[in-house]
Amino acid sequence: MFYAPKFAPVLRDWFAANQRDLPWRDVQNVGNPYRILVSEIMLQQTTVAAVKSFFARFIWRFPDVFSLAEVDESEVLAHWAGLGYYTRARNLQKAARAVVEVHGGDFPRDFEQILALPGVGRYTAGAVASIAFEQRKPIVDANVARVLSRVLPVEGDLKSAGAQEKLWEAAMQIVEVETVCPREINPALMELGALVCTPRNPRCDACPVSAFCAAFSQGRQDELPAKTAKKTFTLLFDVCIWARNPSGEILMRQRPDAKGVWWPLMWELPRITKREGESDADALARLGEEIGADFEPLEEVATMKHGVTRFSIELRCFAVEGVNLRADSGAKWLGEAQIAALPKPSSMEKLLAKLRATPTAQLSLFEEVD
Repeated sequence: MFYAPKFAPVLRDWFAANQRDLPWRDVQNVGNPYRILVSEIMLQQTTVAAVKSFFARFIWRFPDVFSLAEVDESEVLAHWAGLGYYTRARNLQKAARAVVEVHGGDFPRDFEQILALPGVGRYTAGAVASIAFEQRKPIVDANVARVLSRVLPVEGDLKSAGAQEKLWEAAMQIVEVETVCPREINPALMELGALVCTPRNPRCDACPVSAFCAAFSQGRQDELPAKTAKKTFTLLFDVCIWARNPSGEILMRQRPDAKGVWWPLMWELPRITKREGESDADALARLGEEIGADFEPLEEVATMKHGVTRFSIELRCFAVEGVNLRADSGAKWLGEAQIAALPKPSSMEKLLAKLRATPTAQLSLFEEVD
């Protein structure tokens, strides 16, 4: 059964032979706390496959805390576009500014000071401290929690206080084994969960630590961790408008920076959520009043479906003509180069690309863009 001093070296040796080639594990990145922080923030709620290319481009543009701290937030968001969960990008920049302003640009080594950085929780602080600074600090993310819930085992909801205490205590025992390096063993736990101890159909025959696993010995690997209730989604219906002026500029609007607003300060085709029982025409008229513009709807040119947090959204896009922006308009005519430099939600990027590429008359109704 689980015994950290024996468990840890076996897992470390497996990791040395089986770890994936990931950019944040390169020699120039693995000892750099800022770059480890960037990778960990990006990997929150995002797959490794999606993050790999984004990480390289982001580090090329913002190679250190100074370069990230000094630019306008809109530029950071533009380079983050496509990863989603944009609060992460804002907090990452706030953390970089805190390192510059509070610590003189020297990334803090003290665990509590790392934990105090904006957007940094116990897991992220542990990842930076253990991987960048080789400190014996534990980590528990979704992959590690799944591995340990089977190894120990841990019953019930893994988010409960009792389960969390057991998971973090086991992770602490593992990282404190003196014969292993924190920089190796913490990523090894995550890698085991990603490649072998998967949520469904775990590859127990390929697991290096199955001999230590209670779930495996009891034949319960498909039962643990305990299944949680599926997330329910609220269905919303939005409408937006597609308009070009004679100069080829596109009508765009910036979202407000307010509590509870998705994608704050990002740019999009003017859109609005329909009220219950409201027709498309009435919603479009209300949108015109909201953005300070008069226009004549022509036809529906595209429909896309996408999700945001617990909402599932169907967005219907209408071509319009005769656009007259009033003095108080919240919308703007912007050229392609301007739009390309602005931060936009990934769903809006896809819709814009589709609309640009296909003549309006040829766009079929209810075309899935996502």
